[in-house]
Amino acid sequence: MTNSHRYSFRTFTTVDLDMVEQWLIQPSVARWYPDPDYIEDLEDQLDDENIVMQLVCLDNEPFAFVQDYAIHAWSDHPLSYLPDDARGLDTFIGEPQQLNQGHGTRYLELLIEHLRASGVPALGIDPHPDNLRAIRVYEKLGFNKGRECSTEWGLVQLMSLDLASR
Repeated sequence: MTNSHRYSFRTFTTVDLDMVEQWLIQPSVARWYPDPDYIEDLEDQLDDENIVMQLVCLDNEPFAFVQDYAIHAWSDHPLSYLPDDARGLDTFIGEPQQLNQGHGTRYLELLIEHLRASGVPALGIDPHPDNLRAIRVYEKLGFNKGRECSTEWGLVQLMSLDLASR
């Protein structure tokens, strides 16, 4: 996937680990990604064919992280009720000055369209129920709330988006 307007996506690599580690300590990110080992998890998953990790760039400057993954690669995933080939999403804006400007909505629109065009039938995302800013963005994009549940990552609000009907 390339760029639209001022947004572009590029593959997340080991070169990006230090930058993303700094993003993870930003209060706006750390509140929702408090696990101190999260950066090691990302590094361990770099070669996992079930996960596509990318940096989102604005005018070629990275400002956000996004990954999409094959939900059914994990049999006990809380979003496993979604259809085969459904993808899960995780994302955060790492640069605090880029918050509250609509970037999340815009880059996720691009990613969603790319995944839909690639034949992905549905998407799932699982923000913390208190992450109202993220939930509002996902609802704006058409995601529907499911149930709340407790996972190994903490309490989550399951949300899904049917791409087959778009």
